[in-house]
Amino acid sequence: MGTPPLPYRVRPPQVLLGVGAVLLVSAGATLASAHGGPWARALLLVLAVVAAAVSVLAARARLRSAPEVLAATAAALALAGSASAGISLDGEPVTAAGLAGVFLGLHLVSRRVAAWPLASWAAAQIAVLRTLDDVPEALHTATYLTVALVGLAGALFARPLIGRLAIATTAPWWVAGVVTGIGSAWSDTGVRPWLSVLLVLGAAAGLLLARLRAPLDPLLGPPRAVPVVAGVVSGVAAVGPISALGPVPVAVTGFMGVLLATVPPSVLTGWRRGLFEPVAVTAGVVVSGLCVVQLAVDGRWAALSLLLLLTALPTAGVAARRPDERPVTLPTAVGCLAASVLLALPDGILGAGVAAALLTTLYAVAMVVGSALDPGSRLATARAAALAGVAAVAVLAAEGDRPALAVHLALQGAFTLGWAWRTGARDAPLAAAAWRVAAGQLVLAAWVGAATAGLAAVEWYSLPAAAGLLIAAGRGLAHGRSWPAWGPGLLVAAVPSAVLAVVTSDGARAVAVLIAASVALVVGARTGLRAPLMIGAFTALWLAVGFAVRALPWPLGTALVVGSLLLALGTRRERRPVAGFGARLADLR
Repeated sequence: MGTPPLPYRVRPPQVLLGVGAVLLVSAGATLASAHGGPWARALLLVLAVVAAAVSVLAARARLRSAPEVLAATAAALALAGSASAGISLDGEPVTAAGLAGVFLGLHLVSRRVAAWPLASWAAAQIAVLRTLDDVPEALHTATYLTVALVGLAGALFARPLIGRLAIATTAPWWVAGVVTGIGSAWSDTGVRPWLSVLLVLGAAAGLLLARLRAPLDPLLGPPRAVPVVAGVVSGVAAVGPISALGPVPVAVTGFMGVLLATVPPSVLTGWRRGLFEPVAVTAGVVVSGLCVVQLAVDGRWAALSLLLLLTALPTAGVAARRPDERPVTLPTAVGCLAASVLLALPDGILGAGVAAALLTTLYAVAMVVGSALDPGSRLATARAAALAGVAAVAVLAAEGDRPALAVHLALQGAFTLGWAWRTGARDAPLAAAAWRVAAGQLVLAAWVGAATAGLAAVEWYSLPAAAGLLIAAGRGLAHGRSWPAWGPGLLVAAVPSAVLAVVTSDGARAVAVLIAASVALVVGARTGLRAPLMIGAFTALWLAVGFAVRALPWPLGTALVVGSLLLALGTRRERRPVAGFGARLADLR
């Protein structure tokens, strides 16, 4: 079995070139580090000139590997000779900058050799690093991002191999520039924050343009990664200088962020939408989110309320124009409006009653509009509307306005009933839950109203509960089995009143219960519903037997009760005998 081939079809001359280059560069770097004198550095520069000349000649002879290896060797030797201690950052920046120009000139002479532009780019970066200590700190951001933009330009226009290497070496400069630029935008004063914002925006735009070149895709990650990163850094930097201007500019900026997140996605099409939509949405969300946080931290509730109100308007517009985004945009709009109303309370812009009225109105509109939408949008909008309704109830409960609380609960329950009725044919499980919610709202409204009016009779509480159980059954009242649908509600309505009518000997209550039981009995027989028929019959019997027992003297009443119990027990034990009950009297001891 033969020896397996080297990877990528490496040939023996290429191995010789690689080993020779490594030995030559290592020896040169060691010589410069150990001696560091002018003669050693001059020798390295001479070797670099010879290697560069041979590389140019080899390129003209159309050799494949020798020009690249010799050019890389020449560049390494020249950079080692330009430093005071081998290949390092110690040395004159002018020398490194001059080498960058020389390498760029050699690239113009030998365009097929990729090592020359890469060497020029490496020398330029070394020159910049050598000058950083002498550059004022205020200019570090500009320096970093200038280098990053030059690298991005090279990645955009150079051939694929050079572009990939250029963008890989540009990444540290880009990150350093963006981090320092954002820090300057949030902490500096005067003109510097605005200049930092412009530089960061330029860096983000350059990174976004790199996304347009297919050979760079393997280094840039998923298609949405670069646009999202560009949007995040742009948004964070843009809010920095504005955060120091006061609440009104911050609120306006937040609104501009909302427009940025909503308008471009609704008008862009094709590849532009795929590229710019993530940037716009991410930047807009970051800007508006940071503005909201800033206003909340500063306690600027009025400005925050205005910002959320302005946020809801374009979001609702997007929901109207783009049905596919309604599951997100509609709940967002409802939530922003509800939060805007609540945040208007601390500064006294709105009173509790007006705020509750607005929240209940928002609940009603959201339920009416949402009931006509597709299932995803309908459910999401209903959940957001529920938050608005709960907020209205909480505001009135905290204010202690019980009459208004009862009215608002009743109104919300009515709109929930309408929502359940409209959606029942399309989504039965969801409608069933809505029937139960509506029943709870209406029962609570009735109880609060009764307590507010000082009504103490048990029917003021049992009858609303019974009605709530019937409402909770929903369409089952007409189409389902009678006991699960009608039974719980009718029992709750009948049992407390019937028991009290007999126990307290309340004639008026007994008459009302008897009339209601008769109606239930007749209606049940007429419609073929077992539950109303049986409950009405047993209620009437209970009243008759109960008042008959109460009319008897207590010994006769006791005998009647005891006799009934003995008859029942004897009948049961004769049907199902146990030990002792089955024996004859003569056999008992």
